[in-house]
Amino acid sequence: MSAGADRSTAQPDNHRPADHSFGAARAGLHRVVLGARDLDRSGDFYRDVLDLTEVPAPSGGPRPVRRFASGSVLVEVTQVGAGTGTGDWVNDDLQGGIRHFGLKVGDVDERVRRLEAAGVTVLSPPRDVLGDVRIAFFLDPDGTRWEFIQGNLAYQHVHSPGLAAAEAATRLAPQDGPRFDHVAITVADLPAALRFWRDRFDFEVIGEIRHHDDPRGFLMTYLQAGPAVLEVFSFDTPVTPHPVPTEPGTLLGLHAIGLVTDESSPPVTIRDPEGVPVLVGGPR
Repeated sequence: MSAGADRSTAQPDNHRPADHSFGAARAGLHRVVLGARDLDRSGDFYRDVLDLTEVPAPSGGPRPVRRFASGSVLVEVTQVGAGTGTGDWVNDDLQGGIRHFGLKVGDVDERVRRLEAAGVTVLSPPRDVLGDVRIAFFLDPDGTRWEFIQGNLAYQHVHSPGLAAAEAATRLAPQDGPRFDHVAITVADLPAALRFWRDRFDFEVIGEIRHHDDPRGFLMTYLQAGPAVLEVFSFDTPVTPHPVPTEPGTLLGLHAIGLVTDESSPPVTIRDPEGVPVLVGGPR
């Protein structure tokens, strides 16, 4: 979520038939994948600072992995080489691809105080945006960009009243642990992104928010992705491509999105229109 002229092109349409390419009636986001240099340090951060729950991770793969549960979504941290970096990823939402991951919390200010006490890099202190929503951005030890969100959005255009109402009825208490909320991606072509995420995986559009005062022509489109949300950024100004390398495990930071469909189907890796690796199917 970023801190708001309506766009008439590429209006989301939840009534188009879905292309269920992987044999499931509905897919859902179940994990996000990121790279880190030191899994022990990452464990201290995700388990002890963010209060995520460590769960068993698969073994026998090409690289050591640790997993942390946040609600129904897994944060999968893959160890990469000591000399690696984040590639050409930059902290600019006009760059395509994955921009950040978001956690819903009951008290952003208290959470940020804990981050600061632990020496975490806070990119932006808590601030109010979009009605009763309060947000802050920070980095994990290897530069992965995260967001804390408190409160619920008020969409300017609602496409699914039922999903919007269910979201508005859910609010975390200050003592509640964080819950994985969303993946934010920037797209150069919103119609193409909707064909991929909505039509192929049946991610229903919840609503839209247009930032009227942003000269870039900033539109945010929200899709329900199972237990989480896909937050799609699009702009009237050009977006810089940022395809993830064929071997994303060689980089620090944001790597991939994992979707669960029919768990009996073999896992496959495809790419969205921005080149983001999407891991589809297979066991959790």
